[in-house]
Amino acid sequence: MKIKSAILVIAALLISACTPPLPPEVLAGQAEATINCEVASTAVDGPAELADNFFLLADSLTGACPDHSAFFSVNDPAAEVLISDHTPTSAEINLFNQRCPTSEILISPAFGIPATISLQVTGLEGLALDAVAIGGLLDGSITNWNDPIIQALNPDFQLDSVPVIKLGSKQKSSAVLAMTTWAHEAGGGKLPPADIVRGEQNFETLYDMAAEIYNIEGSFGIVSLGTAVINGLNVANMVVNDGDILVPEPVYTMRSLATATLNRGNPNQLISTIGYGGKVNESLSDPLIDPSNFKSAWPAVGVAHVMACESSVDNGALPFARFVIRGEGQGALESAGYTRLPLPIRLKAILTLKTPLSQELLDQIPAD
Repeated sequence: MKIKSAILVIAALLISACTPPLPPEVLAGQAEATINCEVASTAVDGPAELADNFFLLADSLTGACPDHSAFFSVNDPAAEVLISDHTPTSAEINLFNQRCPTSEILISPAFGIPATISLQVTGLEGLALDAVAIGGLLDGSITNWNDPIIQALNPDFQLDSVPVIKLGSKQKSSAVLAMTTWAHEAGGGKLPPADIVRGEQNFETLYDMAAEIYNIEGSFGIVSLGTAVINGLNVANMVVNDGDILVPEPVYTMRSLATATLNRGNPNQLISTIGYGGKVNESLSDPLIDPSNFKSAWPAVGVAHVMACESSVDNGALPFARFVIRGEGQGALESAGYTRLPLPIRLKAILTLKTPLSQELLDQIPAD
């Protein structure tokens, strides 16, 4: 009897060892098969720029969990879940920690904010720019749109003499930081990496700036791709790596998140840097995107994060944070012009937010 039992145990172990790992898309689907809905009305803190599109996320949540509503409440100290539009600093984490006096803070990436150069120069729709050209536009060494550096990148364009007008804003932005970092590091631009860019004309917010670009001939500014699309602005194509010319499509912006670096300060906090440069870490890229067809990534992306108290007065705070990472939440954010997380990063986020999963499924998800 003991021999028979031992054989059965060994057989089970062999079967388990021979079971191939599930693909990331299957793992994500199974991880989302069970959603922990709550009866709750959840206050969500975050940047004011998210307010206009928050209803997309809230409506998607209520569609999945009819008894769970969410409302946006900027700078609300009682909110036990917060969406940050950048990489949170230690000071910001410590400040949010005051809202979670009896529990851990869970933090994970939430979505990408791809940066673009929007420009208003008649006849230059589809203009291509690389890090060197953008660096020159930002530091003032390129003062006219017919500059030889820009002409060399666009041999099919007839570039007329149009003075460059740089626009800026007072608003901090991880998208601006990503673009200025790429221009400085890869293009040798003299403007150091910064999350604020000042120009010849400056506006309170990036959205205000975007609304005026169309009215100022020769102007350009760094805005998020979503803001550019909403305002119907002309955006530059990006020249990266070995001359790849990228158009602003989701396949490239999603791969841009795989150019960032993930850091885990503790098991409950997964924090991403900005992504820049266009060189992809394939272990973080979505496996459904064929790297032989899409070699490079969009060269500049900020990364938003979600923070939530593990246990809180609002029993919907952590479930809301988990919903942001779910497919439905990511789809709502994508419709607002943001970039969804690649599957490998989503799986790490699902674990970080302590999503209730079976042990069998937990064993399948790769560790960091």
